[in-house]
Amino acid sequence: MTETNAKIHVLADETLGGIKREYVEVDRKAEVGERIIIVKADCQSEYRNGDMAFVSRFVKDDSRLGYYAESILANGQLVALYDREYHVLEPTDIVRIGGQRYEMDNDNARKGDMVIVTASYDYAVGHVDTVKEVDSDYVDGSVYLVEGENGETYLDGTEEDYRVLVPIESTEADEPQPVDAVFAIGNVAQEVAKLKRTVERLENEIDTLHKDNLTLGEELARLKESATGVKGEKLFTADELAAIIERLLMRP
Repeated sequence: MTETNAKIHVLADETLGGIKREYVEVDRKAEVGERIIIVKADCQSEYRNGDMAFVSRFVKDDSRLGYYAESILANGQLVALYDREYHVLEPTDIVRIGGQRYEMDNDNARKGDMVIVTASYDYAVGHVDTVKEVDSDYVDGSVYLVEGENGETYLDGTEEDYRVLVPIESTEADEPQPVDAVFAIGNVAQEVAKLKRTVERLENEIDTLHKDNLTLGEELARLKESATGVKGEKLFTADELAAIIERLLMRP
């Protein structure tokens, strides 16, 4: 099991046939063959923080009186990394299969247990199966599998190996969060910007309506003045004046 506050990375483990496995970051010197992650890159032009690599060997650097890890990045590039630049990615016993987390246990399997093959002549490494029956004639963990592979259903405990998969109940901390803090802040900023644009649009519409009302008032005042002639004669009938006002009100 890993520490609760440790940084976890879920990566394909080729030693388990590409099954997804949880790795934990550890601040220590790596060993040859170990997987590492760059956390404090000295040379940003050749590699960046977050890049992962495998340590191929250690080389003495006389100019710095120390050793650096000659490492291979995912793109095949060979880079020199000092201890301060990386963390080691240590594999845990936790794998993820079909969205479920399992802990790999070393105990002998029982009927109905789910197992993953780790060494075999007949099965591919990483083959996941269910135990159909335990071979009661032996106490070495030999079992019969349900699905089998390559026409075989027998897993010999003396020459082959497997790990029992024990389901891990998800806790609130294990559940993937919908968004991390950076994305959450970004989403809030987008919503605020959207609200600002909406407010600006409404303010412009209100300002336009206010100006239209002022213009309409002025035009109505002019109509009232012109509705009566110089000698007090009416230029428009009541119906005609109402029709003109209605047209003004309906005008866009």
